[in-house]
Amino acid sequence: MYRRIAAILFPIAVIALIGTVVWGYQENQDKNAVLIKAENQYQRAFHELNFHMDQLQDELGKTLVLQTRPSMANCLTNVWRLTYAAQSDLAQLPLTLMPFNKTEDFLSKVGNFTFHIGLRDLDKQPLTDKEWGTLRALYERASQVQTDLQKVQSQVLSRNLRWMDVELAQATEGKKMDTTIIDGFRKVDNTMDAYSEVDWGPTIHNQEARKKQQYVRLPGKPATVQEVKNKLAFVLGRPTTRGIVVTENRKGDFQTYSARLKREDGHMVYADFTKKGGYLVWLMFDRPVERQRLSIGEAQQRAMRFLNRLGYPTMRAISYDSSQRTATFTFVHQERGALIYPESVTVKVALDNGEIMALQANDYVFNHPVMKQVYRPRLSAKQAEKAVNPRLNLEKSNLAVIYGEDGNPVLCYEFVGWLGDDQYRIFINADNGREEFVDKVKKADTTTL
Repeated sequence: MYRRIAAILFPIAVIALIGTVVWGYQENQDKNAVLIKAENQYQRAFHELNFHMDQLQDELGKTLVLQTRPSMANCLTNVWRLTYAAQSDLAQLPLTLMPFNKTEDFLSKVGNFTFHIGLRDLDKQPLTDKEWGTLRALYERASQVQTDLQKVQSQVLSRNLRWMDVELAQATEGKKMDTTIIDGFRKVDNTMDAYSEVDWGPTIHNQEARKKQQYVRLPGKPATVQEVKNKLAFVLGRPTTRGIVVTENRKGDFQTYSARLKREDGHMVYADFTKKGGYLVWLMFDRPVERQRLSIGEAQQRAMRFLNRLGYPTMRAISYDSSQRTATFTFVHQERGALIYPESVTVKVALDNGEIMALQANDYVFNHPVMKQVYRPRLSAKQAEKAVNPRLNLEKSNLAVIYGEDGNPVLCYEFVGWLGDDQYRIFINADNGREEFVDKVKKADTTTL
């Protein structure tokens, strides 16, 4: 009887054992396949980071010697693209537990700095000596970062180092692991402290200081990756989110999502959203614009319709810059007749078909939630005008909100006038008649609308 039972159960046990072995082998194979795929993705991102940093160094070097405006504009655009690409590469590496925020912050500021310069007409407003000095400092720093990264890359290739070991080393305490890659990236990040502070200019300094304070005041809940994809699809007028790639930037003064999309024509679209609230802070893509078919007025209408579709309140175009068959408009929020200058938006429009090529909304996004309702002046325009130099030939006046010396918004009367051949803007406090700010309008400034 036992022999009969054994004869029945033994084949079943053997089959079960074989099945277990096969299942275990398949599971191990699947696990190895996942690990190999992850390692390949890390290696690709790392080598692309080196490639993009090498190109970034080259392009920054070119900005120091170029003279012609079109070449300089293209070079600055390339620098901006490459800083974004390098940040995207870093986001794909397992560096979450590694201090690398200084280098990421450096790349972000390089992108912002070159973006702002690249938007203006360099024929009318060429680089200042201070801006040239900043570009030189950036070139020197990028050169050192690239040298250190190349050393890490050389060790990775010669010793067949794996990024999966980096993840394991960061997650394992008290166990000896090869930390060559980690040590190399730490050296790269520490390089940022070895140089004197870069003079980014007032635009970037003010922008960074206010962002730190104002990010926490943004209304709304943290956005998800899918919500950001949906938002970008809406902004671009696309029916689906297919092809949109979103990465989360956890480090820095505030958290953001970076999104990118390769369009059907091969051109890349880049955008950044705040994680809190999911607000679009900038959007950009570049393509050749061969022929101008739209007037400046028509392009302005396209930009205005774009802002209306995105839900912006009443915005007024105050100036524009036209170059290379594109027009870049600056809009500010208008409330009860007052121009709220801190709430500004820049929109770049292609003059061939009216396509939106860039949006810079940092100032609006971070300033709008904290602007006080200070749009009712105590003084009349006539009373405030008494504080203006009588030698100034006044042309126009209007209410405006600017930041005062203490960093708080101040309601002013803005007076625009001429003294000889020079034009000035004088901002007089609408509550006490104090002179808050005087600005000489340079002839190279963008055209006033």
